[in-house]
Amino acid sequence: MATAVAAFTAWRRTIAGRRALADLTPDQLRDIGYSEAPRPTFFVRVGLITDLMSMR
Repeated sequence: MATAVAAFTAWRRTIAGRRALADLTPDQLRDIGYSEAPRPTFFVRVGLITDLMSMR
């Protein structure tokens, strides 16, 4: 039972931390030393659209 409570507590802390970081602006994240934004980034290789259109 104690293991389940500890796991649940750790999970709740993780979720609370993620929510707190999600509410911060990029400037605030840099101020606290969190250099990478927790949002996913999308990278498109140069020429990718041309390659995809030529396959059509």
